[in-house]
Amino acid sequence: MKKSSTILTILLLILFVLPQISFSQPPLKVGSLIPFAGRWGDSGRECAKGMLDASKWLNQRAGIFGMKLEVLLIDDTSQPAETVAAFRKLNEADQILLLYIYSMETALALLPHIHFNRIPTLASSLPSHLTNPVKHPYIFSVNPTPLDLSKIAIKFISERSGIKARKPKIVFVGSPDHPSRHFLDEAKEYAKQSGLDIGPDIWVSHLSQSADMTTKRFPSPLLTMNAYNPDFAYLSLPSKEASSILQEAKEMGLRTRWIGNMKAFDENLVPFNGVFGVQPIAPFGEDVPGMAGIKEAHQKWHPYDSHTLSYVEGWATIQVIAEALGRSLAEQGLSRERVKLALESLKDFVVGGLIPPLTINAKDHRPSVESRIFIVKEGKISRYTEFISVGR
Repeated sequence: MKKSSTILTILLLILFVLPQISFSQPPLKVGSLIPFAGRWGDSGRECAKGMLDASKWLNQRAGIFGMKLEVLLIDDTSQPAETVAAFRKLNEADQILLLYIYSMETALALLPHIHFNRIPTLASSLPSHLTNPVKHPYIFSVNPTPLDLSKIAIKFISERSGIKARKPKIVFVGSPDHPSRHFLDEAKEYAKQSGLDIGPDIWVSHLSQSADMTTKRFPSPLLTMNAYNPDFAYLSLPSKEASSILQEAKEMGLRTRWIGNMKAFDENLVPFNGVFGVQPIAPFGEDVPGMAGIKEAHQKWHPYDSHTLSYVEGWATIQVIAEALGRSLAEQGLSRERVKLALESLKDFVVGGLIPPLTINAKDHRPSVESRIFIVKEGKISRYTEFISVGR
């Protein structure tokens, strides 16, 4: 009897200690540079919340094959010296296995450091030329390139504009910085081949106001757009800036139909019925399988908060990171090179409909070339099409 009691005690101790043993190994460290302020601050903060919640949810379910995922989050201030210092900390002191960067500008600035140190890096969005692994072997993306998203929008317009008597007219609206214009030449050539007429580029630096801050003056870019009178405008701005432009256009009485890229189109645009968005990310709460874990975490940890597309993007990004790290684990040890190879092994990897299925290989680091079109309808973001692909 005493022997049986001793065995039972040992078994109970083992069962009690097992959850702790699973995290007895060093954590799998992932660095993350996300802006909390500035043009991308609102969406960045939501993305960070999604990443932290997803890692917490994952770790409560035994982590990645029994190893804890640790997300080391640093505010991306967009200041060159601070950005490099943050990168060096993550690389040298923390010895991260993988880096995530939200801002395209920061990814471009750190590109030489990423490749010199051979750190596999996931970015929210990348220019299409950076997805060539021959020249840029260590940088990846979780979303289609801005060029591919613009082509999807153009394909949608060319096939479903409803205009038969003439060519549909389109303009491209954005700020005159690199993320808004790097894809334009190729996008306009694709639009021309797709049978669209292309108007003048509309550059938006800011919205001006009168001295008393009460009577708004319409900025000249929208006056230029009004003179051309396009049927469609493709919008490449942060969503708050996009919202301001749409409000100005509404007050001017412009009849142009707007379609925002993935960074322009989110919950900030819900006051504007009829606005389209080429958006690869599922809105929070959409009825897709991958939303189950998000809803569970939301209900358990912050049921009174509201979440956005950017939150879902952060959650989905962690699923991709966890898959890559899981595929990298081996008896001979984990390394950055193995993480890179794991990312290049993703084929039709499904994240429960939160983002399009991912296929990345050693010849093409683009994760996908498809997206759905959403529309603002009765103050809500609603699915308008299923996935539209432009092919590789």
